[in-house]
Amino acid sequence: MMLINVHNIFRDAVLEENADTLEKILSSSDTRIDLIEDFSKHHDINMLISIIPKFKSKGLISNIQEYCDLILSRNKKKYISSDFESSVIKYVHQRNMEENKIKHLQDDAFEKKRVS
Repeated sequence: MMLINVHNIFRDAVLEENADTLEKILSSSDTRIDLIEDFSKHHDINMLISIIPKFKSKGLISNIQEYCDLILSRNKKKYISSDFESSVIKYVHQRNMEENKIKHLQDDAFEKKRVS
């Protein structure tokens, strides 16, 4: 019995731009997502994206294209750094606060109380 490493065959097919082999692997593989993610960790995913339009199956093209776009957007978010500080905007409705003071005969219950 011989074990075949599908990841290596997939990688070689992408590097050689062999659309027929790629289509056969991706259409029959239950782990196509793992294959694409593994390839994207070590190689440029744009190589695969450039080969996808050569596939015969339109459903497979759209499925793989959507997943590649998801991987690209996920990778872009990792490299974007934000120089902005997060802030919280708090809106206070003064009229409601006054009515609640009168209704419940209590001090302002909306202010934070310190626990010592």
